[in-house]
Amino acid sequence: MMHKGKVSLILLLLLTNANIWLNKASGQGIEGEIIFDTSFWAPVAYLSIIPDFSQMNTMSYETIVERADIDAGGRYSFNSEILPEGDHLYRIHFSRKDDPPASLIIGGRDENHFFFISDKGCNIKINSRGGDNLINNLSIEGYAPNKSLLEINGIADYLDTLDYYGTNLNRDFIKVAVKEKLMEYADTCNNPLVSLYALYQIDFEKDYIQNKDFYDNYLKKWKKEDSGYFRVFMSRFPEKSSGGGLIPLIAIIVILVLPFLIYNYRKRNKKDESPIKLLSIQERRVFSMIQQGFSNKEISDELGISLSTVKTHVNNIYSKLKIGSRKEAIDFR
Repeated sequence: MMHKGKVSLILLLLLTNANIWLNKASGQGIEGEIIFDTSFWAPVAYLSIIPDFSQMNTMSYETIVERADIDAGGRYSFNSEILPEGDHLYRIHFSRKDDPPASLIIGGRDENHFFFISDKGCNIKINSRGGDNLINNLSIEGYAPNKSLLEINGIADYLDTLDYYGTNLNRDFIKVAVKEKLMEYADTCNNPLVSLYALYQIDFEKDYIQNKDFYDNYLKKWKKEDSGYFRVFMSRFPEKSSGGGLIPLIAIIVILVLPFLIYNYRKRNKKDESPIKLLSIQERRVFSMIQQGFSNKEISDELGISLSTVKTHVNNIYSKLKIGSRKEAIDFR
């Protein structure tokens, strides 16, 4: 006679498997479709949970919660019933055949991942249509927060579509406009995870001093949000002093020390015969290619780095050399 405990375990396993099968049969879960070069990419998709936004661009085997084979039609699926309760940020990524499964490519045509929000048991449809990039014309349907997520991506990616041959003034103006749009999105969005996702597209730690009132109000608005995402975010900001004497003390120190720092800075700059020494090795490569007449796109292809990284290098070069245009860079001696 079979023991009652064994019977219960068998019934539980049967019910669990039946539930998974019914979910798949009814179209429940996370279903995706992608078109890619099967001679270059492994036919496997990986689903990872992102514990906090600061880890969006990091990868480890511990964060991968499920893998799915990709069939000949480019289709793959994950069982959303295994996911934890509540909204979480997830990443789906693909690996090149010669790369380990836990490999992340950031920027460029081979960028191999995208993010989305899901809750336990969600029914989500994902489609990445063919194009120059692996992840191209991405659509995520079935769970409303992802529509907002894609809109935020569109705002944040706008700078990559700009003509970077314009003046510094134009570029700076548009950067400010993009930042303000993301801050507005974060401020007006009612979904805490989507709101936080918008702010992580900004260098909010540097922006805090300039827009202190905004961030103080934002932290006050979400102070009761007790998720790991917000705990990490809130830890990035200085705690308010109860004594009220810290800010005046800092002001006094700045007033006393600032002239000395400015004097030393100017003195040190005079000793440097060539401002080129201020450039990093990679910035010197980019600067050399600019002087040879290469465009940002050509530099990106030649050095194997993303277009946004090239733009960052160009801005740093302009700042360090105290120049404001490509023509000045070419004429610089």
